[in-house]
Amino acid sequence: MNNNDHDLIGKIYDTALSPGDWVELLDTIAGWTGSPDDALSGNGQAGSAQSEVASQSRAEVDALVNHLERAVRSSSYMHALEDRTSVLNTMYNQMPWPMLMLGDDLVVLESNPVASQVLVEGPVSLKGNALIFRDRELKASLQQVNRLAEGRGPQLLTAPETGISLLCMPVRKSDAPGPISLVRTIVWVLDGHSVVTPSPELLRSLFNITEAESRLLHLLCKIGNLQQCAQLLNIKISTARSQLKSIMAKLNTNSQVQLVSHAMGHALAQVARLPAKAEDDEEFTVTLPDGRVLSWYEYGDRKGRPVITLENQGASMPDHTLFEDWYRQQGLRVIMLVRPGYGISTYKPQFQFRDLGEDILYLCQHLGIHKPALAAYCGGGPYALCAAVQYPDSFECLGLLGSTVAGEHFDVDRLEPIHRMCVQISRRDPRLFMLIGKLGVRGVQKAPEKFYKMLARGLSKPDQAFFANPDYLARTINRTHRSHFQGARVMMEEYLNHLKPLGVDASRLRIPVMQWHGESDGIVSIHSARSLAATLPGVRFRSFPEHGHFMVYDLWKDFLTELLSLTPGNPWEPASD
Repeated sequence: MNNNDHDLIGKIYDTALSPGDWVELLDTIAGWTGSPDDALSGNGQAGSAQSEVASQSRAEVDALVNHLERAVRSSSYMHALEDRTSVLNTMYNQMPWPMLMLGDDLVVLESNPVASQVLVEGPVSLKGNALIFRDRELKASLQQVNRLAEGRGPQLLTAPETGISLLCMPVRKSDAPGPISLVRTIVWVLDGHSVVTPSPELLRSLFNITEAESRLLHLLCKIGNLQQCAQLLNIKISTARSQLKSIMAKLNTNSQVQLVSHAMGHALAQVARLPAKAEDDEEFTVTLPDGRVLSWYEYGDRKGRPVITLENQGASMPDHTLFEDWYRQQGLRVIMLVRPGYGISTYKPQFQFRDLGEDILYLCQHLGIHKPALAAYCGGGPYALCAAVQYPDSFECLGLLGSTVAGEHFDVDRLEPIHRMCVQISRRDPRLFMLIGKLGVRGVQKAPEKFYKMLARGLSKPDQAFFANPDYLARTINRTHRSHFQGARVMMEEYLNHLKPLGVDASRLRIPVMQWHGESDGIVSIHSARSLAATLPGVRFRSFPEHGHFMVYDLWKDFLTELLSLTPGNPWEPASD
């Protein structure tokens, strides 16, 4: 290797220490691999590294891959330490209850010292890395939570016969290697002997009990003995028994132990929810026939005209809460489906554009929706297009806004710099792209503002203005954080999918279709968009000279309005009461 190669290797290891600078490494490696014409000659398919290149031999590419792998391992080690510290500082030793870190199949990856002392025998016991349950229903419920079938929020599971409660906290998946990446759920095992006591005010706010009852329940949680509680409250024991009976009836419990466990668990669950932002909208879930979890969000009028929408690649926009009032005014029920690997929809390896159609149909059946409109932005476009082609009788119409395109329509020469470099490197050798992507994902997670600032430099003025808007930028970062709850590996896999053929024959589309695209879009060029439109029968295509790729907030209302006018007579009928 020459001196320039040594400089490149140095930059690789520097980026491992400072992943926020990964775009500079991307630029350097793109220059090292040669021109786009060299990299994209031949059949143009991913994996074209097998072709002879003028500037490097295969051995040199392999050497670069080896250095990247070492850098990724180094970065991943620091990544794992950071994520582990974050998880442990938040949850590990702050509570006096047995605490368990669960992986798939309820395997106990780690536990706190209290767990090994307390869970020796009883309704829930710990044997090595296995949890033993006397109550099969409690185990089944915990399995559901661990699969995210009950959502990403804290869940309280109870076994009334034993007085045991499980407070479950699904954990944001780490992309780091090692045990931390296997953690799915943090579980506290609660019982009537817990020592942390919720206040009377909190108990009264949680349960429909009187002020006097809340004071008694507070003391029961604290000391457990009804006689002593009556003495401290200066009331007769008969009064205390009467209040206890009333509380148990209101909380639907059958014993004092069960009552205290129930009250303590719900109080802790309430506290655990407090850090969540008030504006976070609810992510609903359904379990698919193959056992995967599929999630979605809903906006607008629950009895309104249904629209199923798919987000961009990265699943960060649009933020539909911005349009909530307008959806209600228009009588629209907007259902934003979360693709596998994003949010809490179960990741599925080698998931292709054509594979989402069955999931969409199952969700429609689950929600009782007939022939919804399909509306997709950016990376959601190819998935929506495949579903519309495969199941034409299931959808009313199809709308594509700023849609990405599959490999047969890619126009690399007109892409903005970061995406052009990504395509160039991935087509030279997908290993290079995946390794740089691992550094890049960490960089985006650690410094999202820096990434979007660098991205904006190579974009058109309209798109630069989008990222200069602090509200849009904050919404994008917040949605990105939520969508990457299971890690960000799906983003890189989706990116490589765009270099492959779509997987269906778009000319077989038989429903009304509308496609809008910005003429200054540097991420998906207007030429690529027109190439896609040429394959769509009867498409209503419109281009917008003053807009780029991130036009969704400016045009979304107009886009939906025109899309839903494509079907004269609107076959949709509102749901009856």
